[in-house]
Amino acid sequence: MALWTARQIWKTLPKERRAEAALALWEGENVSREDRLVALAPWLTARGFRGSYLEQLPRPRRAALIAEGGLPEETAMQVLSAFHLAHRRPLLSRFLDLLEVPHDNGLFREGEGLDPEKLTAERLAAAAAALRAEFPPDDVDLYLRTLTAQDPVSWAALAPLAGDPA
Repeated sequence: MALWTARQIWKTLPKERRAEAALALWEGENVSREDRLVALAPWLTARGFRGSYLEQLPRPRRAALIAEGGLPEETAMQVLSAFHLAHRRPLLSRFLDLLEVPHDNGLFREGEGLDPEKLTAERLAAAAAALRAEFPPDDVDLYLRTLTAQDPVSWAALAPLAGDPA
């Protein structure tokens, strides 16, 4: 089974969702100005923009520009992560609760690795099914795909649940 990449996930999102995700990068409390510019550096360079130009634009316009096209892998992952942290905390927290993974409001705890015994195919399938019963399935699919793109080793057993990339 092929694994998703952040770029593939980004391409499957409707433009409105991409704009919402890009806006989350600018408004996210967990992303500093410097981190935003580093995350967007490949995108800025490819378009001949400077960070200062982008920062002068209203946030919705920044988000719309970013949402218009593809993103480099690292930038796409940063934007997807910011989106989930800004708009899907209850989903993140519930999934980690179902797996009994220590977290702080959906964020993995510093210094605490993932216990492979908690990430078996059976446990992940049960947690994904529970999430789909509680949250919109498209949101769950997006989250599962993002996890597999972010850490394909730890979340390998999620791949069949996330679907095949196109």
